[in-house]
This record gives sequence, C-alpha cells and structure tokens, in this order.
Amino acid sequence: MKTMELPLSKPVQAGNPVLVGGMITAFTALLAYIALPAIRFWYWEWTKPETYYGHAIFVPFIIAAILWVKRKEITAAGITPNLIAGVGVAAGLGILVFAAKIQTEALLSLGLLMTLTFAAWTVLGTRVIKGPLLFPIIFAWLMAPLPGPLLNDATQGLQRFSTVGATTLLKLTMFHPRQDGNLIHMDNYTLNVDVPCSGFKLLLTLLTFSSTFSYLTDGPAWRRWVIFLVSLPLSILVNSIRIMMIGVSGEIAGASVAHAFHDWSGLISLVLCAVLLFSFAKAMKCKTFAGLPLF
Repeated sequence: MKTMELPLSKPVQAGNPVLVGGMITAFTALLAYIALPAIRFWYWEWTKPETYYGHAIFVPFIIAAILWVKRKEITAAGITPNLIAGVGVAAGLGILVFAAKIQTEALLSLGLLMTLTFAAWTVLGTRVIKGPLLFPIIFAWLMAPLPGPLLNDATQGLQRFSTVGATTLLKLTMFHPRQDGNLIHMDNYTLNVDVPCSGFKLLLTLLTFSSTFSYLTDGPAWRRWVIFLVSLPLSILVNSIRIMMIGVSGEIAGASVAHAFHDWSGLISLVLCAVLLFSFAKAMKCKTFAGLPLF
C-alpha cells in the first residue's frame, strides 16, 4: 500500500507561523490532557522505592541528545509530512481514552507511545522515520513499564541465573556455599537472593545505556550489534559478582557490613558495567563516540 507523501512546497515550508504554532499548541495541550493518567502511572513507576525503571526518566534527555547529534542527517533526509500516519495518531488517542476508562496501565503505555510515534511520523514523514529517527522512536518505548506478568517471568529467570552464578564464584574463591533455591548458605552468613537482587534492574538500565552507546559509536552495523548484545551476559556476570561480594562481606565482616555493601552495590555494578562496556568497544576497534575521539 502506498503512503501519501506531501512534498515540501512553499505553503508547507513557510506557512502561517501563528496558525502552525496554534495547531501544535492545541495538539500538545489535548495530548497532555488525555495522556495525564499514563504520565502519572509512568512517573509513579519511575520513582517508587525499589523500582525497575529508575533509568526511564533519563530516556527523554538521551533522545534529545541523539536528535542533536543526528540533526544534520534529519535535515538532509527531508521533512515530507505523511497524512495517512495521522490515522495512527487517532488510534493511539482512542486507546488512551479507553485505557483511562477501564484503568489498564499496559494499554495506557501503548496508547501514549503509539500517539507519540505516529505524531512524529505524520509531521516528519516516512523518510525521516525510517532513517535517522528510527532508533530514537524505538528507544522511546523503553520509557514504558513492562506488564506485570512479563516482568515477573523475567525477574524469576534472572534470579536463578544470578544465584547459580554467585554460588559458582564463591566456590572459585575458596568459600563453601550451599545453594538452596534462592538462598546461599555459608558458614557464618546466609544470603537471600530476593527479587530486587535478580539483576533485572541492572539489565534494564544497562540495555538502555548500551543501546545508546552502541548506536552512537562508529563502525559497521554488525560491530555495534555485538556491543549491544554483549550487555545481557555482562549484566548477569556483574550481578553475580555483586551478589558474591555481598556474601563475602557477610561471611567475613557480618550482616551489617553486608547490608551496607548491598545499599551501594547497585551504583558500583553500573559503573563496573560501563567500564567493561567501554573497554569492550575499544577492543572492538571503535574510534569515536557521537563523533568525539574518546577511544
């Protein structure tokens, strides 16, 4: 099916700035009003204690930075508004209204992201969306919390991986752990690898930043995909090391020290992941990041 592309013409290019500005303002106000329940839900998920989505609040700023870096490519692609994509905007708004009525969080997220995606497609056109804006559009979906059942399945799987990994590392460091489900029994300390310690929070954060990192590095597409995909095993490895260190702290210095290390270990893990990812990119012969010679 052919899409309707409106070529840049003088009326579209110049237009009436008051009329264009008024239309954009009116649409933004309408979207903000309809999307308010979704925005409230996102903000609650982003800021609640032990959230898995603390990284999501940075996504809009990362997208803004990507758009700035890719601004010349966006301009070169040419803005050709696509009227047919406006159907998707209407569908997204309809889903938002319906989801707010039945109070379904997953549909709220879907409706808001659909509306934003198709609005960009309507205004900018297919060439820009398929070209320099494809990654930012897909990346924006990382702002939305996952549905509860999907989140539970993912955390339980990673919980098992992390527990087995930490137990193995403890054995390699000459300790004598005994694994019982998600419990790791040591001589003087028992470590409970609970859901928050599953590593899923670290995985989501690392995937968010590694996708940006790999996208903005230089080199062929296959190399950037390798850098991105290495994030999954890297997050499991680093989280296993983190759990192992908590166990070592508890075994040697007691529960209070283990709890103190636990509170700081999330930040330490993220920094370690960043260093390892940067080192891996350097080993892959990357030279620049966002056009800057950082390697």
